[in-house]
Amino acid sequence: MSTDFDEAAFKAVEREGYSRVAETYADKTANVTGQANETILNSVDAKAGTHLLDVACGPGLLSALALKRGAIVNALDYSPTMVALARRLCPAAQTWEGDAENLPFEDDHFDAVACNLGILHFANPERAVTEAFRVLKDGGRYAFTCWTAPSVNPFMGLILGSIQAHGTLDVDLPEGPPLFRFSDAAECRNVLKKAGFSEIDVTEAPLIWPFAIAEELVHELPTSTARLGPLLEAQTQEARGKIEQAITDGAKAFATESVIKIPSAILIASGLKT
Repeated sequence: MSTDFDEAAFKAVEREGYSRVAETYADKTANVTGQANETILNSVDAKAGTHLLDVACGPGLLSALALKRGAIVNALDYSPTMVALARRLCPAAQTWEGDAENLPFEDDHFDAVACNLGILHFANPERAVTEAFRVLKDGGRYAFTCWTAPSVNPFMGLILGSIQAHGTLDVDLPEGPPLFRFSDAAECRNVLKKAGFSEIDVTEAPLIWPFAIAEELVHELPTSTARLGPLLEAQTQEARGKIEQAITDGAKAFATESVIKIPSAILIASGLKT
């Protein structure tokens, strides 16, 4: 798929953004997305002795779990602050600052490659998938994950629906690839097949976003993701107030006796290099 946007500008915003929010991302968002880490590692058959590459490793939760399984772990992220966090959490892993679209590893090097919710942050996802294929040994498995579409993802539907209803998504931020391109299982299969993978599988994994109170959600959003903060800041004061109220009201619908639990989900797409 060709791009008609400034890849360098998009990558710069992603790198700066995730460096800015790394600590708060690690405290909240990574713990939510990490709920699928066991399933992701199972999809690449990660076990004792598996030489695993964790691409877009963030603060290193997937790497840490792989190490507990006895895997030999290399971790890579584009954000230097995320790399520092991963090194602190996973001193037994070899952690690199680098680009998923130009991996600093030789061909046929790893038994497994995993990428949890990194693909939507890559300027050229096809290039990243092809790079994963290149560094895998024959018989190695690759898996990436992506958000399901807002129409079937209550958390994403609440956030983006509130912005669309009371503000605008058309703000002065560098354009990138479609955020939910890979929420289509057929698109996941297509990009894996084109890269050379076989035995392709796409499954859905549920996630839960927990919040003590509804207001906690609107306070955490701007400081735990790279683009939502600038997106909210770009709204008018009146629009932002309405957006935050809509998010707060919507979150209350998911209240339990003790905590708010908003459902979400990702797709896990995997393939075999033969």
